[in-house]
Amino acid sequence: MQQSGACSSKSSGKGRDGKSLRTVDSSSRSNLPYFATLSGLDSNNASSESFFAELFDQFQTPIPSHTTRRPTSTSTKTPTGPNSKSENNHNPTIHLTTEEEELFQLLRTVSSSTETASTLRVAGGWVRDKLLAEEEFLGPRAHEVERLTSKYKEPSMGRQGGKIIGVTKTKGEGGAGGSGVSKIMRYQSLIAPDATPVDIDVALDDMLGREFADYLNDYLTLNGREKVSVGMVLKNPEKSKHLETATMKVGKFWVDFVNLRAEEYTTDSRIPDQMRIGTAVEDAYRRDLTINALFYNINNGRVEDLTGRGFDHLRRGIVATPLPALTTLLDDPLRVLRSIRFAARLRFRMDDDLRNAAQDRRVRVALAQKVARERIGSEVDLMLRSQDPVGAMRLLVNLKLVGTVFPSVVTVGATEEDSDEKKKKVEGIFTEGLDLLSTTHNHLCECKAHTPFWCQSKRSAPAAKYFGIDEVALIEDDESRRRLWYAAFLKPLSDHVQGLKKSEKQMVSRRQGKKANRSTIMKLMVDELKRPLRDAEAIEMIIKTADDFTNMLRAGCDLSATACILGEVQVIYHGDSEEDGMITCHMAGKTVDSDTEDDPLWLHAMEYRLLVSKILGRVGPLWRAAMVLSLSEELLATEKDDFSYTIEGDVFEETHAAKRKGIISKYDSFAATLLQLGLIGIWSQLPLIDGREMLHEGVLPQTPRGPVFREIMDEQTSWITTHPGGTKDCLIKHLREVFPEFV
Repeated sequence: MQQSGACSSKSSGKGRDGKSLRTVDSSSRSNLPYFATLSGLDSNNASSESFFAELFDQFQTPIPSHTTRRPTSTSTKTPTGPNSKSENNHNPTIHLTTEEEELFQLLRTVSSSTETASTLRVAGGWVRDKLLAEEEFLGPRAHEVERLTSKYKEPSMGRQGGKIIGVTKTKGEGGAGGSGVSKIMRYQSLIAPDATPVDIDVALDDMLGREFADYLNDYLTLNGREKVSVGMVLKNPEKSKHLETATMKVGKFWVDFVNLRAEEYTTDSRIPDQMRIGTAVEDAYRRDLTINALFYNINNGRVEDLTGRGFDHLRRGIVATPLPALTTLLDDPLRVLRSIRFAARLRFRMDDDLRNAAQDRRVRVALAQKVARERIGSEVDLMLRSQDPVGAMRLLVNLKLVGTVFPSVVTVGATEEDSDEKKKKVEGIFTEGLDLLSTTHNHLCECKAHTPFWCQSKRSAPAAKYFGIDEVALIEDDESRRRLWYAAFLKPLSDHVQGLKKSEKQMVSRRQGKKANRSTIMKLMVDELKRPLRDAEAIEMIIKTADDFTNMLRAGCDLSATACILGEVQVIYHGDSEEDGMITCHMAGKTVDSDTEDDPLWLHAMEYRLLVSKILGRVGPLWRAAMVLSLSEELLATEKDDFSYTIEGDVFEETHAAKRKGIISKYDSFAATLLQLGLIGIWSQLPLIDGREMLHEGVLPQTPRGPVFREIMDEQTSWITTHPGGTKDCLIKHLREVFPEFV
């Protein structure tokens, strides 16, 4: 991105970006505009002036309130689409915030000061999301559909799973007594509430984006403000940037200025063969979805549906294309993934034409041949960041796109030309991944509403603080949760490849060449989806650690956990760091000395602590994600076992509930001991004796360099883990007893 812009040298105040700005004479504020009163502007209180208020000191035309409905008359400059119903239907109204109203007034003023009378339109997601926040678009489906996108996020529901709960309550509404009813019902989601979006795309009909940005900067300069740096996003068709875009920060908003455009495609590329500045109608019809083809006309405050179907689809919750779906998807196959992402995020339904087109083999071939893998990987990542990652993956599976998005040829050697039996086997693997992802997501949603002991970050805070770790609960950690979704969906595929016979692995390896030795996760995440290496490593670690936890519990470690809980074995950390803190050990309500305690229960608990610490040392802060994945896999296995034979109604429900409760209780006990034994953050534990002391200060002076030294340091780590709070003298004595030849 190229940056340009200049700063005024005469200044006596501070602007929104901390830079100086010229003082505007107070006499020019005698007739303050209406928006200035909305911001609490006072001619005697310069510090209260908003960014926009300073720009309009010389305006004589009052600006309407952000709560005022604007007239819906058709602009004479706005073309009407061939299927438009805008003249017959009521036009929806967007309610603007004060800041949005001020921004648009600024843009109107700049536009009117130019030689050409430009029509400014806000395009894209901002219009869609603002409409979805209006009562008119909640309608009868408000209790059925999660409407808000990732820019307007709502909390999740409870730990009981599968139920829909209300999000907001309005007193006095509903039943007798005015106890209040839910205004909007929400499906399960782990996305937390977020602020109103601040990214706005402004489409221009008669000038380049950079030209308008320059006009805006000229206006700022004339009105005593400094120029704003303009970032140019250059033309880059590979990343869907077909025209240059000017980006600038205006007040609290990031505003992109770009042209309306029309485009034509060739048969062998998703990049338009011909592209030109177009009309608003042409721009609307070239967009991916009708709900994304809406405009807010800044000039007249009117919302424009130039395809004639966008309003209806928003109300009914439908994802559809402006033009015939197959043509749209073959022109740009990436749109099939965008359609899935919006359908899952908004919980909308894909219309039949789009669904049928998405399943067309030609679309799969075009997606594989015409779209860069980076773009596919980016769409998948956005799907898993959304409120409904399960719904997104379900659509990929049901529309038979999953094998193209996650190429099975690099994992199990399957191709489009393989037998139906082999392709069904691959589809079955991804279906298992979908089941595991669904179970994982549902359980984590349950944990959010009914948080178990071990999911509370405050419980692990003392130990984490001691080790210098900022412990965050999984339900609050967006990055760890996203990686967990990847791990859950891909684990059955990873397990399948691990279980292949040697001959089958060799066959797959021959097709892969130099990449044959890379793990399944690495091949998919790094080679195919082009995601960061750190993501692939984290996902792989979550999967491996989930298997470790599963194997530990199946081996009976839950009994050790129960013994620790019943015996009240505790390791408690005090202080803010290892340097100035201390550790105390307790059992059966009494303080114990870890250096000398020889009670069998204590010794067993410390061996258990050592075993778990080795696993935590590898996975680090992702341990909660691995724990949830392990638990979810066990729950899913139980459900499959229960459905493998028939039990009469109530007996089945009781048996299934008892098994489920038993599994959850076992994992809760196991995870609780990690906190009780002070294991959170142990992956950052420092040694009591460093290498210099070990070699040069008489601890084990004869120790040779190399593997033996590593073995001694590992022995030190094990002793510190089984003797929390132990003294350095006792550690030295132990090391000399174990390695007498180096004393």
